[in-house]
Amino acid sequence: MRQLKLVAVMLAVLVFAACAGEQKKADRDVIIVPERDPIIEIEAQRNEKLFNQSEKEMLESMDLPDITYQYDSIRPPDYSYEFLDKLANILKTHPNMKLIIEGNTDIVGDKDYNYWLGASRAAAMKSYLVSRGVQADRIRIHSYGADRPLTLDTSKEGRMTNRRVHFVLTTREWQSLY
Repeated sequence: MRQLKLVAVMLAVLVFAACAGEQKKADRDVIIVPERDPIIEIEAQRNEKLFNQSEKEMLESMDLPDITYQYDSIRPPDYSYEFLDKLANILKTHPNMKLIIEGNTDIVGDKDYNYWLGASRAAAMKSYLVSRGVQADRIRIHSYGADRPLTLDTSKEGRMTNRRVHFVLTTREWQSLY
C-alpha cells in the first residue's frame, strides 16, 4: 500500500512538472501585441505637421501628408481640400513637378474590391487637382488595395490609418518611373 502511494505521488509530480514545462513553452510562443500600435499616433502626428506646411515647405521637404478616409468611402474628406489647393498651386507653378497618387485600403473586403476602392480614392484626388488647373498627364494614380498597410493593428483607428491616399512629388520623367 505504501509503495502504491509513493508511486502515485511520483506520478503526480511528473505530471505537474510536464504541465509546467508545457506552460513555459506556450508562454514563449505567445506574441504580445501592444494595446495600440504606436505607428497610429506617429502617423497622426506626422500628418498634422505636414498639413500645416506652407507651399514652400512642401517643395523643400517633398514630404506630403496622407489623406485618410472613412470606411468604404471614395469622397475626399472635407479637411483635405485646403491641402489639395496648396498642392495644385505647387504643381501649376512648377511645371517640372509631377505627382504620383497611391490609393490604399484597410483589410476589410475582398482583394479586387479593395484595389478598385484604392484606385477610386486616388482618381478622386486626381480629378480634384485637374479641376484646379493641374494638367492630367502630370499625375499618375496607382492602387495598392490592402497590400501596403502602415499598421497591422485591426482596431478602428488602425484600419483608418491604413485607409489613405499617399502623395509622391517627383521631377523624374514618367518613362523612368513606369
